[in-house]
Amino acid sequence: MQLSLPIVLVLGLLSGLTPLAIDAYLPSIPTIAKSLETDISYIQMTLSMYLIVFALLQILFGPISDAIGRRKVVVGGLTVFALGSFVCALAPNFEILMVGRAIQALGGAAVAVCVPALVKDGMSINQFAKTMSMIMLVMAIAPLIAPILGGAILTLLSWHYIFVFLGILAGIAIILFLRTIPETLPVEKRVPLSLLTSIKTYGLLLKNKLVVGYLVASAFYFAGMMSFITGSSFVYIELYGVNPAYFGFIVGLNVIAMMLASTINGRYVEKLGTQTLTRFAIFVPLLSSVLMITLSFFHQPPLALIVIASILFMGPMGILGSGFMAGAMRNADGNNGSVTALAGTSRFGLGAVAGVVVSVLHNGTFIPMLGTMATCGIIAFTCLKITEHYAVQHTEHKS
Repeated sequence: MQLSLPIVLVLGLLSGLTPLAIDAYLPSIPTIAKSLETDISYIQMTLSMYLIVFALLQILFGPISDAIGRRKVVVGGLTVFALGSFVCALAPNFEILMVGRAIQALGGAAVAVCVPALVKDGMSINQFAKTMSMIMLVMAIAPLIAPILGGAILTLLSWHYIFVFLGILAGIAIILFLRTIPETLPVEKRVPLSLLTSIKTYGLLLKNKLVVGYLVASAFYFAGMMSFITGSSFVYIELYGVNPAYFGFIVGLNVIAMMLASTINGRYVEKLGTQTLTRFAIFVPLLSSVLMITLSFFHQPPLALIVIASILFMGPMGILGSGFMAGAMRNADGNNGSVTALAGTSRFGLGAVAGVVVSVLHNGTFIPMLGTMATCGIIAFTCLKITEHYAVQHTEHKS
């Protein structure tokens, strides 16, 4: 596949579907809770439902995409995502909303597995990291505009139309994908679909300490981000009184920081290498975690400090996202679909757990969100440093 601007834009749109599905309805969580006459913590659980299903099913779609190709899985996933979106839009109660989110996540999982895999097909590690940075730069627009768009739809229409928008967007994505993206996995390179083979492949990956190390670090870092996404609407809107229409602009600062990091990554990754950039970028969320722990000792610190801490935590995703994946794929012996699925399952699975933790610990303060984020950030830093140390020892032993 020869990369071009249209291809990067379409891949960015596909990668942005899940951020859109997560972020677009964040400003409406308090409104949905009132509309469906349920507690806000239950509506927060719909986010965790999406993440749990999204995580678990990626493990299935990885081998499927390696067996039948990327295009069929993507188109099927987009169709199911659109169906789930319309179920959410028509949901008369909390239970149906949960079902709709689960269907959405089923489709989203199929799409998410295929994007990194089809990019990696035929590319070197540094080329993959550079290309993913370009895609993430486009993808970053999704969480930047999603809360703003969600807030605008909520103000002009109602929360139901947020999900109508997502369904229509998935339909548009199908058309653009079929017109733009070729199949990247030749028939001769496909692996016959076999439960035994899939289990064996996943077993080999899980025995690989370098693959597991990068995936665990990635999962905890992502879980910290999901903690923010789960708790931010309450902290900003309910606790600090931010207008829902302005909520997206504050969250957008995090995305602007991600875009800046993605730009830096795309410019310097081939010169410095993805390992070097990842090694230094991980110190930024560590600094943020220390700041969050400090803020937790205050009754109600200025909102600006919480915003700054969040920016420092989430901004480096533009480097760390592709860096963690590149590190895992570098040691995965070409099992691109399977390692992508394993990465997605671990990230979103732990992200769902973190979201549940924030919801369960909900006590009317900012501490559940900040505490969970800080814990995840410190663990991610520790895992990466242990993995890097093991990689050096492993290289020295082989030489």
